[in-house]
Amino acid sequence: MKKNSIEFLIGLLALVATSACSQSPGYLARYTQPGVDVQNYAFSLTLSDSTNLIRGEATIRFTRADDRQTVWFDLIGGKSDTLQTGMTVRSVTLADGKPAPFNQRNDKVFINLPAQPNQATELTIRYDGTPKQGLIISRNKFGERTFFGDNWPNNARNYLPVVDHPSDKATCSFAVNAPATYRVIANGKFMGESSLPNGRKLTRWQESTPIPTKVMVIGAARFAVDEVGSVNGIPVQSWLYPNDSQKGFVDYQPAKEILQYFIDRIGPYSYEKLANVESTTIFGGMENASCIFYNEKVIVGHKDSDVEALLAHEIAHQWFGNSATESDWSQLWLSEGFATYFSALYLEHAYGKDTLNAVLNQNKGQIFRFSALKPKGTIVDSTTSNLMDLLNPNSYQKGGWVLHMLRHELGDDVFWKGIRAYYAAYRNRNAQSSDLQAVMEKESGKKLGQFFQQWLYQPGFPEIVWSSSYDAAKKSLVIDVRQAQRTGHLFTIPLTFSFRDNRGRELSRSSRLTLSEQTQTFTIPVATKPATVVIDPDNTVLMRSTQMGN
Repeated sequence: MKKNSIEFLIGLLALVATSACSQSPGYLARYTQPGVDVQNYAFSLTLSDSTNLIRGEATIRFTRADDRQTVWFDLIGGKSDTLQTGMTVRSVTLADGKPAPFNQRNDKVFINLPAQPNQATELTIRYDGTPKQGLIISRNKFGERTFFGDNWPNNARNYLPVVDHPSDKATCSFAVNAPATYRVIANGKFMGESSLPNGRKLTRWQESTPIPTKVMVIGAARFAVDEVGSVNGIPVQSWLYPNDSQKGFVDYQPAKEILQYFIDRIGPYSYEKLANVESTTIFGGMENASCIFYNEKVIVGHKDSDVEALLAHEIAHQWFGNSATESDWSQLWLSEGFATYFSALYLEHAYGKDTLNAVLNQNKGQIFRFSALKPKGTIVDSTTSNLMDLLNPNSYQKGGWVLHMLRHELGDDVFWKGIRAYYAAYRNRNAQSSDLQAVMEKESGKKLGQFFQQWLYQPGFPEIVWSSSYDAAKKSLVIDVRQAQRTGHLFTIPLTFSFRDNRGRELSRSSRLTLSEQTQTFTIPVATKPATVVIDPDNTVLMRSTQMGN
């Protein structure tokens, strides 16, 4: 059944069983490790068809504060569940081959290191075990065995020893030893494959751009691969299960045009390829850097705006979330809100403004429904303990609406200039909302503190009740407006009214008015009494409005 693009998209993305004053230091401290900065991970993984146990080796290069001699890496340890899942560390060695003392507890590997001031440290962790999650080892819809990384938000630690936080970005490589029947995909550039004894094969990939661990992955399955072409020298590929390849190659075809659109509008693409991969991800789509995984259910076999919206969402993440990465999960809207709105912008580019408005209106409905369930919820949320709970309409649809309102607050030219400047400043780095605000203020010359404060850190949205009456003697329309939301917060928003005849044709419209009080009256010169008055005719403000009387 065909569904609305964004309803379809967010429904699939949620198929689960990425301002300083609002950031809680305690929230950050649970996840970060001050003084340690990973530069590169070199992962070697051995996969098998006879067991779900994997063998791993991770060579990690990092810097550390001069006085830090104990460091830790996230790695889910052995569990006493019925599946006997978890990883067991067998050894830790330094670059010179000497063993390093280590202790595995509380789902971390603690390592004691010799003092090494002002130098990078390199060590190798060898381990094995059966991942409970993070690396999904299962059978696809055709009954074929597959392996797919599914790291968001912090599940890489289930099979990789890492600093599993979006703020610690690093380059990485994967060397995967697997049965030769599999083709292996991973981040970055293909470095080759070689035959091994006993019907096995070694496949190597290398990502030379720093990325967060949430998007460092491998995939291994039987694949048919389509070389779609290239955009600005970036190869675009489609990886499908052979039984789905004929239909799937059609579904993934728009990726080349989408990639070109975002390069033209935002800035350079950061990675060595763009591979769109059919997978068993628990999400509708997962934006792994340079190798996006899509749920195997998303195959229709013909040009479809729903699938195109999903492709655009995940490809937009390559700029926002992967390259310009949120500094912490509480800033998730800088990833998901951007991807949601930029998907809609691509649809506007491809199909026109009516399609954009249809998406925006659908998003409004989801925001309204979620706000009724979580009336105190804000976009920037540093209180949620279950990170999966952040996959909600505040992060996605409301975050997208904030960008839409910002676009109309600044005007198209300044908005796009600001977006390009933001991406240029934080490409391959981390950002938070205050960084976006600072860039937009610099490019526009406007103070945007109130705008960002009310939309990111204040719950709800304006609920407007209004009425109009015509004063024939003064040839003017009197409009009474009241903010009726129950959150206790007032909003400052722009309002425009369109005056139309009985055929719906616009006779005139008001200038931009500012609503900032709980009740306000606007008197607008109008030559003749309009048949209808329309509030916010261009759909530029996130609000719910109710007109009273005539």
